[in-house]
Amino acid sequence: MSKKNYATQLLKIVKDSKKAISYEDAAKCLKAANPQLQDTQKNTMGIKNILERFVEIGKITKTKTGYYKC
Repeated sequence: MSKKNYATQLLKIVKDSKKAISYEDAAKCLKAANPQLQDTQKNTMGIKNILERFVEIGKITKTKTGYYKC
């Protein structure tokens, strides 16, 4: 899968979450849905960067505690 598909899945994970979600929880959900995605620190930080990009462009918001929500 490409990064674009992972980003789409991440956006859906955040939108479907009833509460604000941390990047670690979003990473766990994404990695569970994609077994080929290795559980490494580099991938987790990449996921955090994707979420930060969504905040920058206004698709999601970030709470004061650092969690992400729609």
